[in-house]
Amino acid sequence: MELMFPAAIFIGIPLAIILTFITIKRKDTFEKGKKVANTNFIEDTPLYKKLLLQYKIFSIASLSCLWIGLVFAIIMLSRPAKIDVVNTELRNRDIFICMDTSYSIDEVNLEICNNLKDVVKELDGERFGISIFNGKSVVLVPLTTDYDYVLQVLDDLEESIKHSLNGHSDPLCQICEYKYDGTLWDDGRGSSFIGDGLASCLYNFPDLKENDERSRMIIFVTDNELNEITATSFVTVEDAAALCAANDVKVFAVTPEDIVDEQSFRQAIVNTGGKHYEVTSKKVFDELVSDIRLTGTAVMTDTKIIVTDKPEVLFVFMLIFIGTYFILSRKVKL
Repeated sequence: MELMFPAAIFIGIPLAIILTFITIKRKDTFEKGKKVANTNFIEDTPLYKKLLLQYKIFSIASLSCLWIGLVFAIIMLSRPAKIDVVNTELRNRDIFICMDTSYSIDEVNLEICNNLKDVVKELDGERFGISIFNGKSVVLVPLTTDYDYVLQVLDDLEESIKHSLNGHSDPLCQICEYKYDGTLWDDGRGSSFIGDGLASCLYNFPDLKENDERSRMIIFVTDNELNEITATSFVTVEDAAALCAANDVKVFAVTPEDIVDEQSFRQAIVNTGGKHYEVTSKKVFDELVSDIRLTGTAVMTDTKIIVTDKPEVLFVFMLIFIGTYFILSRKVKL
């Protein structure tokens, strides 16, 4: 137990003692009324002695309650508190899924959702986020350590993708529309803006410039098939990958077989320090999960000082003693 403001004790207690002595001295002085001679007879009577004893008892008790109440008030001002220093280990790794929601990649997305659940369950203090894109990019889960919420969103994505694979497309079905809701242009400008999706995901890392000690990675799922109709993407895949490399963000790309411009796409991904996984069998997903687990994660120590105090206890005692003082003081009319 420590005092947050010890000066209140060092100043308040001596001040209370001085005021007490001044008050007692003033009570001993004659101020009002008339002096009466020959009071010895009255002072020897039993009634007088009884009333005098009661007066002294009530006087001492009331002044004691007042003084104790003041002491509690002074202690409360000094704020006694329990101070704990808590050191917490933080994992400084950020993982973002960047998922192309085109129909042509539904099967790959379904496997990604299923396999990454085990990865999320193993995380301890690391942040995880989910971004989806088509014509536009949408953040479903900003980087968070709320793994239950991440798992819930992965379940919702998985359910929506299953509906898509089964050919169900009901605008009134929320789960059917979930995987691409908000990612499509209403005026048909195009879809699968691959570079825009990756670049948007990159800049969803909240402290990209401020904290360069964190390990960051993007799990990028796409077929690299750009579908520009009336508009063009702002960023190419190569440019987006170069931005990732410049910000030390590794990209682990998962694609179907025989994607568009495979060689240039693969080279752009490798340049980030990541890896390209071409889905030829389900073993590819095991390899991806294994590589994610091997990705470097540094441990930082977060030191927090926790101050715990309960001033309400002292306040209650102060009220009790000061209240008792006022009750007793009426008995002796101090």
